[in-house]
Amino acid sequence: MTKDCPGTFLQAAPCPTPRGRRTTAPERPASTSGWCALIVGLAALALPPGTVAEDVLIFGEPDEPAAEPEDRPDADPSPWRYRLERAQLEGGQLTAGDRSADYSHHGTAEAYMGRDLGSGWEVRLGARLDGHLQGGGERSGVSRLDADYGENWLRYRAPDWRLTVGTQRVLWGRVDEIPPTDRLSTKDFTRFALDEMVDRRRTNPAVRLELYQGDWDIDMLFLPVFREAELPDRDSIWHPVDRERGRLFGLPEDPALVPVIQQARIDDDSSGDGGGGVRISRSGAGVDYAFTVQRARQSQPYYRVDDATRAALAAGSAPAQRATLHAEHPRSWVVGADLATEVGAWTLRAEAAWLSDVPVTRAADLRYETVEGFDWVVGVEGFPGDRDFRTTLQLAGQHLHDAGGVLDAREAYYLTGELENPFLDHQWRGRLRFSAGLDRRDAYVNPELAWTGNEPHEVYVGLHWLDGREDTAAGFYRDNRLLVLGWRGQF
Repeated sequence: MTKDCPGTFLQAAPCPTPRGRRTTAPERPASTSGWCALIVGLAALALPPGTVAEDVLIFGEPDEPAAEPEDRPDADPSPWRYRLERAQLEGGQLTAGDRSADYSHHGTAEAYMGRDLGSGWEVRLGARLDGHLQGGGERSGVSRLDADYGENWLRYRAPDWRLTVGTQRVLWGRVDEIPPTDRLSTKDFTRFALDEMVDRRRTNPAVRLELYQGDWDIDMLFLPVFREAELPDRDSIWHPVDRERGRLFGLPEDPALVPVIQQARIDDDSSGDGGGGVRISRSGAGVDYAFTVQRARQSQPYYRVDDATRAALAAGSAPAQRATLHAEHPRSWVVGADLATEVGAWTLRAEAAWLSDVPVTRAADLRYETVEGFDWVVGVEGFPGDRDFRTTLQLAGQHLHDAGGVLDAREAYYLTGELENPFLDHQWRGRLRFSAGLDRRDAYVNPELAWTGNEPHEVYVGLHWLDGREDTAAGFYRDNRLLVLGWRGQF
């Protein structure tokens, strides 16, 4: 890491020592590794410029002020804009007694460049880099570095419409965490739900046309290429198929399926288009609301046991061949609506959607089918007492119709939320994210303490605690309780 000499903490080469001065600057470590490197790197990024320079001891007479640099003519400004949008480095230590790995580290960075082309045209090029490192137990040796495209599009702006062609991140809906009408975006499951929702979405190849007529907006989206959810390495502790325990995400444990899943091949191939939809919204008059109709494919895979294996299990015999788990991404009609209004210092939100095809597995013969579903969320957000303490609470429900005799949960209710409060002159921030099942044990809690005194940099320590029944999300990942220390920035 190299920075300018003033205020430098870890510099590639020592700064020249002014004549007549003797300094005792901190020495750069000969080498660091693991946690030491992470902690030292985070400290260097977190400390404000000049912090270390003030601790340097100086002997003798001070130097004469340096001469002012000569003015030089400005170079032609580049029409391109460059930015590192966000970055994060995080070290995680697993804490559960039955964990299959000791640590899970993560890092990501996303950057873009863009420019105006004139006459209403604009272009943007973006990319991201993600790294994962897992080890220290039975699942050691998982390391992965992935480059991915970000938002890369060509856009034309007119007074009352806008057309965007290229890879885009589009999130429809109005509530946090589990918006029922967000069905066209691609989900990121590389770390389950540890990151905030906007960071758990990837970009899609898309054509988007937005029309503006007074208080009304019409948003039309078409996905010519289907992009399935981004998944972690198959040996990652966050993969939805746990071949070590013989478990599938979202389904209860079945002793007959355990050896099948442990030996199964996984077929994640998918093709075709991703569908499309339209969202019509109106703002003003005290209430903002929207309606949407979509023909969408589920980006999260739902794994289906191949027919030969299913028939063998139904007959009570062992499969003749190694089983295959096929990833299904069913198409579904989505009809939904959302609204938001303010009551005093509080913002009320509601959102609901009917879905024509939700994947399920029949308990009798492991047959894969789709049934109708209905999801809804109501929530409130505000600042009690008009202070800095922000409160977000949401009540959510998920229902399946004509779903008798399925392994999947026919209905589920959740209370989710986020509490956040800055303190000590906004130099620190405490935050608590949580999700709790109301009809069954399914709990996720994420307390976090962050130092924010050098914005946009943040240094934080937190805990991801999961627990629940075997057939719940938190129960599936309950051995992945994680204590984290990290740095992140939004630029």
